[in-house]
Amino acid sequence: MFRVINEYLGKVNLQANDEIYKMISECLDDCKNIKKHTVTVNFQRYMVDIKLKKYSVEEAVKIFNYFNNKISYDYSSMHVRFNEGKCVRYRYITSKEDKNAFYCDIIIS
Repeated sequence: MFRVINEYLGKVNLQANDEIYKMISECLDDCKNIKKHTVTVNFQRYMVDIKLKKYSVEEAVKIFNYFNNKISYDYSSMHVRFNEGKCVRYRYITSKEDKNAFYCDIIIS
């Protein structure tokens, strides 16, 4: 699946702007089980680091599903998940019909 995401990244116009940053931050601020989070931008890609109050894979999946439902564009979204011991990593991309998209590398621990 990561190859599909890599190929898709080459076909969309990645964007990083204040509106998307605000949308991501507000979504994470709404989650009660998050201890802290940081959102950074590197080469038009968002890096999202989430620290949970109490980590579990199940809680990480709940947080990601909420995140996906709140911020995904209507046209397309896809993700791949990697369980890495004490954290879960997601590669996530969502796009509009006009091929404007944003990408997030999300680490939940």
